[in-house]
Amino acid sequence: MDSDAHSAFYCKGFFDAPTPPQAPPPSPGPAWGRPQDLPWPDEVLAEGYRRSRGAFCLREADGFSLAYPLDCRAPFPLPALFCFARARCLGGRGWWVFAFGPEGLPRFPGA
Repeated sequence: MDSDAHSAFYCKGFFDAPTPPQAPPPSPGPAWGRPQDLPWPDEVLAEGYRRSRGAFCLREADGFSLAYPLDCRAPFPLPALFCFARARCLGGRGWWVFAFGPEGLPRFPGA
């Protein structure tokens, strides 16, 4: 991978030395809160969620969404669901957003 700062593949912090943990990120918006009692019909989804940290949840009429801070120095939050993630700008910063139906099954963005 090209480490040139002008490369399309360069992400500030990716090639730099690790930095100490920072304060938790602010919420992606006023409607987002910390998740509680989410339905997980699949043990792989449940285990991936338990291992991830720092999620915010938005309850919606047709399910819920989870948002994780987009940080290229941190591991991807839900590896089993990488193809369902959307990169979005919420509250002035980047977030990985995952959409789920009411039963806890992942939905493709826009579906």
